[in-house]
Amino acid sequence: MIPLDVAAAAYTGAVGRPYSPHRSAGGCARCAGTTETMTPTGQVVSRRFTGYETWTNLSSRVLCEVCVWAYRHLPLRSCAHIITADPPTMLEATPAQLQQALAQPLPAGTAVTVPAPLWRKHLLPDARWGQINVDGSNITWRTDDAQRLEVMSALRKVGFTERDLRTPAPPHRVLRTLEHRLWAQILEDWQTLDPWRSAPSWWITAARASEPDHRRT
Repeated sequence: MIPLDVAAAAYTGAVGRPYSPHRSAGGCARCAGTTETMTPTGQVVSRRFTGYETWTNLSSRVLCEVCVWAYRHLPLRSCAHIITADPPTMLEATPAQLQQALAQPLPAGTAVTVPAPLWRKHLLPDARWGQINVDGSNITWRTDDAQRLEVMSALRKVGFTERDLRTPAPPHRVLRTLEHRLWAQILEDWQTLDPWRSAPSWWITAARASEPDHRRT
């Protein structure tokens, strides 16, 4: 059975102790859970915080241990994470590990968070099972996305940077360093990435997963 909350599964996997909240009207403002320690909301999120859309108990003024951790644990905002439901686990993923997880459609019992380069947003509290939360937006990951990621990775391996890949055509400065027999395939692969050039969330995810300098796990 898939837990209702991705943050609870991540907390269980990361902290190493089970989390079984008792939900009540006077519980956590975000999840309605009650834990041994409850923290005033104002001590966790600022007055400029706007991500209340997914909070389920807005009349409350406290947050539970899990939600405090989800908002305060800084690596959650700067590193990609893979969370699984059964058993509850959380992995701070390298690009290679992220690419492996995204080599196929994302399973229903897995959630992924991928911060944008400036990592300003909280991702885990709004993550959903079977989706990727990218800079605050949840997206699906299908077979064609997995195939496109493979193409992006191959192009980066032969020398194109992520900035190069954003351009409409392969830069000649890189193309001329490669064997002519590869050019036709590169041009075809370049067009394969077109849908992502106007889809920032998918692009950010693939760019993180295809980083060539961190491929060893």
